[in-house]
Amino acid sequence: MASFLEALGVHPRVRRFFKNYISETCEALIIEQDNYFEHAGESFHRIPITEATWTAGDHGLASHIFICGSAMDAIAWLHLNHFRFRSFDHLLFISTGAVPNSNLNDAAPLQNNTQNKKIHLLYSNEPLGAICDIKMASFIRKFPIKIRANENDFIVTFRSESYTIKNLSLHSLEKAARFHFNIRTHKPKKHTTFYEQLKHRHRT
Repeated sequence: MASFLEALGVHPRVRRFFKNYISETCEALIIEQDNYFEHAGESFHRIPITEATWTAGDHGLASHIFICGSAMDAIAWLHLNHFRFRSFDHLLFISTGAVPNSNLNDAAPLQNNTQNKKIHLLYSNEPLGAICDIKMASFIRKFPIKIRANENDFIVTFRSESYTIKNLSLHSLEKAARFHFNIRTHKPKKHTTFYEQLKHRHRT
């Protein structure tokens, strides 16, 4: 019987890359590392709220660091984009769980200089995902930031200035503040998360 990721149609190269960082059966996937625990199945996805992180890849070799809200989004994103890479040796994925926190800066991949590494954010395609993008970028670049939601917009306080932003995103903040974090965001098309996009493509 096919494993969970195989049944989802995940590419063999992607399954091989993640196999040492996950446990799976034919019905579900368990992602457990230190105090990080995530559980995914066809009809459920339990994402932790934790100060721990899950990582996949060799941070010593990594030139691209992908930070996301769940390990399943990491797996789904790489499946949807595997053709872009001849090798996965230079890729590192980090899941922060549902809520990113500043403790990520204590993780080995980000303790060293990240200026020569390309950082990518894979959070969800909704306002909460935009907040995660901005919070994570501020943690990485060490710029304090505050975000307050109003009825129709957001107030972002950054570098001693406040900006009113209707459609919140890291790009909209950069444009308003005339500041570049040099961090790229990726968003799923037509779905809230990359995992949802993967499941939809598999069903169709």
